[in-house]
Amino acid sequence: MTRADELSTMLAPDLVDSWSKYQETVGPEAAREDADAFAAGIYREGWPHIFPPPLFSSEFVDELSYAARTVVGLLQSIPERVFGGDITAWMEFQGLAREDSDLLTRSLNKRNLQMASQFARPDFVLTASGPKVVEVNVSAPLGGMNTVDPYVKQFRSSGYFRHLQEAGYDVSAPEMRSIWGEAFRSLVRPRQSDGRPADAPVVFEAIADSDDINSGRQAFEKLVGSFGFAYANGLVQDLDVRADGVYYEGRRINVVFTMYTWLETRKFVPSEVTVRLMEADAAGLVDFIAPPTSALFDHKANLELLTADSFAECFTEAERDFIRCYVPRTFRVTEGTASEALANRSRMVLKPGSDYGGRGIVFGDQVSDEEWTTAIGAAAAGSGFVCQQRLDELWTSQGFNGTEYGDYYVCLGPLVFAGKYAGTFVRWADAASGNLVINVKQGAEAGGLLAGHAAAV
Repeated sequence: MTRADELSTMLAPDLVDSWSKYQETVGPEAAREDADAFAAGIYREGWPHIFPPPLFSSEFVDELSYAARTVVGLLQSIPERVFGGDITAWMEFQGLAREDSDLLTRSLNKRNLQMASQFARPDFVLTASGPKVVEVNVSAPLGGMNTVDPYVKQFRSSGYFRHLQEAGYDVSAPEMRSIWGEAFRSLVRPRQSDGRPADAPVVFEAIADSDDINSGRQAFEKLVGSFGFAYANGLVQDLDVRADGVYYEGRRINVVFTMYTWLETRKFVPSEVTVRLMEADAAGLVDFIAPPTSALFDHKANLELLTADSFAECFTEAERDFIRCYVPRTFRVTEGTASEALANRSRMVLKPGSDYGGRGIVFGDQVSDEEWTTAIGAAAAGSGFVCQQRLDELWTSQGFNGTEYGDYYVCLGPLVFAGKYAGTFVRWADAASGNLVINVKQGAEAGGLLAGHAAAV
């Protein structure tokens, strides 16, 4: 069986037309009302949600889980197997600015390196030859954490789901909450007891941008509360680091969870704030989850380390086979590689190495020669940009938008917490729109991955 034949069953084969059958059973108006009720139940401003969702086969979900855990494991192994533990050499490879490498150097210790990659989300774009990793997000706050469980829960309350049950089918997905909680609690060290009843430890959801301070935080408060933690939130810059602990408005904080990215760290957080929190963590005064060390694993230049022939000897034959199957060739844009990028414009995608949200991506075949030359020249003169091989023949899933069916490009973001698969953040974009950046901020719809299968007897 060829890979293309295998992909024909990527969706649960018995359920490809299940929404049409549901419409025939209950009527178009009742099906529309069900979709409207789903949208109202999961409403989140600025986040359109997929309904009805594509139902994937259990076999494909198993493959996706394996691929996600494997690629995260390969990234975790890079410092030792590629650089022999020389983190400075790794930072030089990534072309980090001096002030960035200085801060990251101060973050380097065994605990921080362990924490750095505990929360990850590889993004796989689906193609006719299988899922392909276009980037690996490694950070404490990950897109999809507030989507997967609520989406699955809301779907299970829909009339469409009841219809599937009556037809003898079920849907399944991991419970993200419990897997995230296991990873989170493994990083929270036991507190010393003085024999008196202890208050619940306080988790501080740290925000970097003052414009973000008033956005809804209920989801994370509910998440940590389900594991017995009290909650507070505010600007990380307002934390008071003392000799006996970390405080916020006079309240002792036990855990600081960074709900901001490396880019926000550089833009909003003074280095001394980050350093004081790392020192407090090292002294056992607070659990600082997570320090900026994760930025080293998050950089897209790491995909060059996986795909370049010059680093092939760092990986086993089986690992190289895995990489060839799932990871498109990626390389840093430098004065030395600019000529290759220019000569292969129609086959290349230019990306900033550490940005996110679909920003700054340029598809070579969507711009003129002059525009491409300018973009590559600017990237080569600076640092931190990569070129990635353009994916062949994007796979499409047929979706219903309420009035008609259309084809959608699909990006799957499996969440991996402490090496365990915790469910998948699904995004799809209308293929007719011509937008190849499959990101919610770029207009894609979001959901959680559901495996459809015959119900257990």
